[in-house]
Amino acid sequence: MKKRQEKKGVSSGEIIVGLVILVVAVWGVYSVLQPTSQTTTTAITTATSSSGAPDFTLPVVYPNGSTGPPVTLSSFRGKVVLLEFMVPWCPHCKNMAPVLRALYQQYGPQNVVFLSVAGAWAQTPGGPQASPSDAAQFMRGYGLTWTFVYDSSNSVFNEYGVNSTPTFFIIDKNGAVATTFQGEIPESTLAAELNRLNA
Repeated sequence: MKKRQEKKGVSSGEIIVGLVILVVAVWGVYSVLQPTSQTTTTAITTATSSSGAPDFTLPVVYPNGSTGPPVTLSSFRGKVVLLEFMVPWCPHCKNMAPVLRALYQQYGPQNVVFLSVAGAWAQTPGGPQASPSDAAQFMRGYGLTWTFVYDSSNSVFNEYGVNSTPTFFIIDKNGAVATTFQGEIPESTLAAELNRLNA
């Protein structure tokens, strides 16, 4: 009479180990495939740079659309500077315009410099570039009276690593970048940083 062979079952310990490996593998694949989340309200803080913010010289934009004598960033050394990178067609720049206007009314008299760099990015690939006239129209439309300069080649955008608008760099009195913000930022957040640096 033949003895029946018993099948060896999988122990509960092996099942648990298998499940753990499966969960770790699935989580790893998910993490790799998950895109980096970007929102329109992002605050990114950077460490103070001992070498200072990259200097640049760009022509000022007048409200009539003409350009005038160049402005150099380093000429504001000794003052806090709120440096904005924007393009006139950007919807988030439009939403931030009233916020910046309110901040300028409060902090401009306190010796804080507001400086907007208007880029030449086209709204659509191959479309016309944003011009000084576009920037001037933006200034007039929102009643903005601080200094705008025009970056015709987007070279300053590139130097600062700006790839979305608006992007804000708050520069301390020593000329170093204290904080960087991207997107639509609450007025209170920007005000708190200006208060901290301009104390």
